[in-house]
Amino acid sequence: MQHTTRQAALHMIQTIAVFTVATIDETGFPTTVVLSPLPLDRSLEQLFFYTSRQTTTVKNIQHNNRATLSCYNLANFSSLMMKGHLTLVGHEAFTTNWRNELTPFQKQLAYHDPVILKFQTNSIKIRQMMAMDHLELLPKL
Repeated sequence: MQHTTRQAALHMIQTIAVFTVATIDETGFPTTVVLSPLPLDRSLEQLFFYTSRQTTTVKNIQHNNRATLSCYNLANFSSLMMKGHLTLVGHEAFTTNWRNELTPFQKQLAYHDPVILKFQTNSIKIRQMMAMDHLELLPKL
């Protein structure tokens, strides 16, 4: 089942346009936003998001970088939930200029002080047609 879970999760990660991103604020409550991932380097292990440095999400990860991502595919009633960590990354995290990789929507946002957030996955839970599977990603040694 692990191979099927990995395949299905990777397919969703690479095709879903919007993720719900939840971080924890200073009072311990979740803050949820909807973000579109950058189209480059989408994998089970990591996703990148474009946002503004002034967002609550960025402020939240400065004191607690634990986060969850979730998405839903209405066409086949599947959902994906991911636990992991969000960090700010610089342009050196990419082999190409990340600004060239922005989607048309992301380009329209034209943030004054843009940042890239990197989500690193710890675990994945996927639900497909009423069946659920859980996958822990082990750190690479």
